[in-house]
Amino acid sequence: MQLKNLFIAGLLSVIAFASCSKKNDDIPLVSIEGDWVGKYSVLSGPYNNYYSFKIKAGGVLELQDAAGQKTGEGSWQFSNANTVIFGTYSHLPPANGKFSFIANFNSTTGKIDGTWGNDLKEYGGGYWFMNKTN
Repeated sequence: MQLKNLFIAGLLSVIAFASCSKKNDDIPLVSIEGDWVGKYSVLSGPYNNYYSFKIKAGGVLELQDAAGQKTGEGSWQFSNANTVIFGTYSHLPPANGKFSFIANFNSTTGKIDGTWGNDLKEYGGGYWFMNKTN
């Protein structure tokens, strides 16, 4: 009889413990595609400069100003199991300049942060961060 009661108590404990377990799978992941807004620094200076991307499917990237107007275009790719994004873009005329970037992408928090550089260098220009707006 005691063995039966001990078995039932153990079984109920296992069921109670299993029903209280938390799953990280329930956290919704943020897609890289969409509108991103943040700031960038020049070299190690303060993050005083507006920076915004519209990241589209198929590796299409648009640089946007604060009014949401397209001011540049380029391409992007993922690496490292979709945790790193890198790419290049050029300003639209009459502005000019080609830039490259590399950044960490956190699909849980919806944040990107990394470095940028001139032409094909992904570093040397400064640092930047963005948050997803939609």
